[in-house]
Amino acid sequence: MADLVEPAVMKARAKPSVPVPAKPEAERAAAAALAGKWSVVRAGGQRPCALQLKTAQFGANYAASSVCFGRPNVWAWTIEEDALVLFDHKSEVIGSFRRSETGGWNEAKEGGGPALRLVRLGS
Repeated sequence: MADLVEPAVMKARAKPSVPVPAKPEAERAAAAALAGKWSVVRAGGQRPCALQLKTAQFGANYAASSVCFGRPNVWAWTIEEDALVLFDHKSEVIGSFRRSETGGWNEAKEGGGPALRLVRLGS
């Protein structure tokens, strides 16, 4: 009798999954190059946020984890054109950074200097 019940119970407990198309190889390579531990740095030098960019897919983006003060926590990230874009738990954009001429990442803002920078930790 247990053999008849167990498959039905296992099927009922199975988590539904939505297929997510795999990212192109070039994008996965770029994501792997950016993956790791980063710090968000304000112009004054304060570090309000520590984050880790991961290569695991999280919906249409990549997974991230963070500890932030005064801003929403980062749950996901992606590369759009030449920008590194950060998302909150609702998949809303909470930050966008562009590679600087010196190789770092600066907040993408219209006019004026960037208020935030991304700095890789451990490098």
